[in-house]
Amino acid sequence: MSNKLRLVNDNRAIYLGSLFIYNLARVLPHAVLTVILLNKGMTVAKIAIIQSFFMLAAIIFDLPSGFLTDLWSEKLTYEVSLILITVSYMLTMVSSSFIVLCCSWFIYGISSATINGSLDAYFIRRANGDNEQIKHVNVLINHTTLYSGLIGGGVGSFIYQFMNIRMYWLSLILLVVAFGLIVGGFHPQRNENDGHSVRPSWRNVLSDFKMLLGRRRILCVIGLCSVYQIVAQLFFQFWQINFLKQHFSKAYFGIFYVVFQVIAIISNHWFSHCDFSQALTKLVILLGGGFLLAIMAPSKYIFLLLVICFLFPFNIYNSQLMVNMQQEVTANVMSSMMSLTETCASGISILTLWIVGLLDQHLPFLQVEGVLVFVYIISSCWLIWLYQGKRYYS
Repeated sequence: MSNKLRLVNDNRAIYLGSLFIYNLARVLPHAVLTVILLNKGMTVAKIAIIQSFFMLAAIIFDLPSGFLTDLWSEKLTYEVSLILITVSYMLTMVSSSFIVLCCSWFIYGISSATINGSLDAYFIRRANGDNEQIKHVNVLINHTTLYSGLIGGGVGSFIYQFMNIRMYWLSLILLVVAFGLIVGGFHPQRNENDGHSVRPSWRNVLSDFKMLLGRRRILCVIGLCSVYQIVAQLFFQFWQINFLKQHFSKAYFGIFYVVFQVIAIISNHWFSHCDFSQALTKLVILLGGGFLLAIMAPSKYIFLLLVICFLFPFNIYNSQLMVNMQQEVTANVMSSMMSLTETCASGISILTLWIVGLLDQHLPFLQVEGVLVFVYIISSCWLIWLYQGKRYYS
């Protein structure tokens, strides 16, 4: 028993170490990603299309990746994901071709889809349904990705000042190290029955899945998670453009990335101590209105203050939606429903990016953002009304 426990602890340490290095490598270019693409000669419209290929890959591979993990193994799926992101980053580093960059982001999207539910699922499955163990595993994973993202995003822009596009070499080296840790140090238990609960039959899963899709509250939550991506994509994919339009120097992007991460930590702490389940409409108005006010700000400092204020309801609202989804879904189809939600959200994400790419050729970028945020506010408030209205309870 002690040997098995030691193996689990060793595997967990190896995985968390590999995950930290992988995520550090992944986010290093993120603080200056738009800048990198602009320097490669891409326009805002082309950047939107390139980013949309990431979402397209997620739409296609989110659901199949879960099946592949079960058919192969969590370790193999994780390794394949690392190989794919390495290929993606190599293509981004060496090419300025629009088509090649679209392919690179598509491969990156496959990598992102396959890594979800890989080795993290390995440990969660071995928790035997123990809620405390499952929560502990998730806390460790969240801390690992949060702090590695904080470091990677924080130093990325400064490294770019000295290395330019060659900073991708550093990411590639780190990815190789992360891959080597798993290959050489992670040893799954031979007895695959250890830590596995009895799985429901395909018939039961499909029956429950169909039943849940017939509930309007479930459909409303899926819809809310999906349309949330309108604002999420406008912020995450184009925040650097908005900051450049406000005449902020590229040299400060790393600092801004760190600030965003710190605000996320504070938001999560706030969320854990307060109940926001009845404040969905208020959160939508606060984050939507905050975004609109920020992009119309008359000065760079007011803009920065409004962005900071916007990020609190932005993060809290996302966390509350995840809790609502988990409360509505039964345990044996949790993964299926979350995968379906991710697929729908990816569909809205890619549609948003395509709309930006199309409208940016005919309207000022600020007007494009404004139109999309209004669409988000109206659609979200309508879905919340359906979700919370008594006559729609199933």
